[in-house]
Amino acid sequence: MFSYSLTSLLVFSTVARLNSFSKAAEALFITQPGVSNHIKQLESQIGRKLLLRTKNGVRLTGEGKAVLRYAEKIESLAQDLEKAIRLMKNGEPQVLKMATTTVYSKVFVPTVLGGFVKSYPKITVKLDLANTEEMLEKVMKGEVDIAIVANPRASKRMEIIPIVKEELVLITDGKHPLSKRESVSLKEIAEYPLIMREEGSATRKVALEAFESVGAKPSIVFEVKSTEFIKEWVIEGRGISILIKRAISEEEKKHLRIVQIKEPLFLEVCVVFLKSNRTNHAIDLFVSYIDDLKSKSLICT
Repeated sequence: MFSYSLTSLLVFSTVARLNSFSKAAEALFITQPGVSNHIKQLESQIGRKLLLRTKNGVRLTGEGKAVLRYAEKIESLAQDLEKAIRLMKNGEPQVLKMATTTVYSKVFVPTVLGGFVKSYPKITVKLDLANTEEMLEKVMKGEVDIAIVANPRASKRMEIIPIVKEELVLITDGKHPLSKRESVSLKEIAEYPLIMREEGSATRKVALEAFESVGAKPSIVFEVKSTEFIKEWVIEGRGISILIKRAISEEEKKHLRIVQIKEPLFLEVCVVFLKSNRTNHAIDLFVSYIDDLKSKSLICT
């Protein structure tokens, strides 16, 4: 299948890393002549000299350095695969560190996580809450394995998998002048005191960009991190707000009015994780689970 032996490639990587044929033999539990044979076989298959023995160990040739870069990647993947196989065989417990927003933790994540945890009881999910920008930062720093966020910024280091689109709507109290309307424009909304999410929120970013696109400047009177506080303040008549439609519960609809926005606004909720963690077994299982839900149309849009 390949023009080289994968085993010999892994032996070569070990020799280069340990700078010794004898130490590689000990680490791989094979004889030193066995190590030498693997190196000779690999050099014969590639048609280039890869290693030179020296008094201080070994020295890589130019071709050897080039091959080593690929060998190290293959070895890393092989180790990840070995770990995944061991976990599948032994059912060892794993931890999946996840982050999402307060709203999604209540209206979207429970359904998804409930089914996932039931399918994979050996995986413990630890959930952290933050706004979109804070979560992306946690992913980049490796503080969480995966995040469920809206409209994440593109990054060469991150893999982004869309899950579902969430509609943004206007919410008012029952006595507000706009509460009886079926739909309103962004310019009309801008005429009234507006309560917005804090800096770093995807909802805020999309809403402000939309206002700017129609030449409207909203009158922001409060900036609040908590969606629950926003809804309470709207009920009290302190202002109106723009939130995802799913954030309003059936009970809250008794006190709040939902009004469609004429210029449709949506957030695209995505699963985000570092590309370098794609072989993480727990992440791989979660992504596969999400893909399965999407293929069966089990994620409500």
